[in-house]
Amino acid sequence: MKKIIYFLFTIMLFSSCLYEKMSHLSDDDLTWMEPYNEGDTVLFVSSSDMDTMVVREKPLHNSFWPFRENEGSSAYVANGSLKYIIKHDGKSVDGRCIIFREGNGRLYVGFTLQTRRLHYEDDTKICFDSIKIKNSVYTDVIKISDSNSSSYSVGRIANEYFIWSKSKGLLQYKYLTGEVYSFYKKLPYKKKSWFQ
Repeated sequence: MKKIIYFLFTIMLFSSCLYEKMSHLSDDDLTWMEPYNEGDTVLFVSSSDMDTMVVREKPLHNSFWPFRENEGSSAYVANGSLKYIIKHDGKSVDGRCIIFREGNGRLYVGFTLQTRRLHYEDDTKICFDSIKIKNSVYTDVIKISDSNSSSYSVGRIANEYFIWSKSKGLLQYKYLTGEVYSFYKKLPYKKKSWFQ
């Protein structure tokens, strides 16, 4: 009888430490996070100038570990984000791409570039477009503009639109001043080793 009581107590103890619901990001979901790594530098050019983008953070939470990490949450929501900053005329423009999958199975995807933001509450509602920029054609792009997003303030650094590719990241953006900046080159971050 004591063995049964110990067994039941052990099961109750472990079950209270497990998440009640867990979500996971699939390989296809993770494609949104693949264009950049933390520390990467990306150059964008206009007809007369160059902007520099630096990827500041790339937190990714996609664990399969079933035990709760904190006491307050009974659900594990898999998520990831790319946080970047663009240097333009000595000023900073903030941007972000976020994804998270709820327990109901829906993937939420969101984009922000300074004052303009777009958030899809269900990834099945995303309609990809095809666009040609310079000599390359991209078939997995979303143009974030007045037609599908909101801009919460207007200023010199506000943008008219920006174009995001699921597999390549930020491709192009246009400031309200009329300047259009297009992807030029990515410079991957390289950690310095002790031997250099």
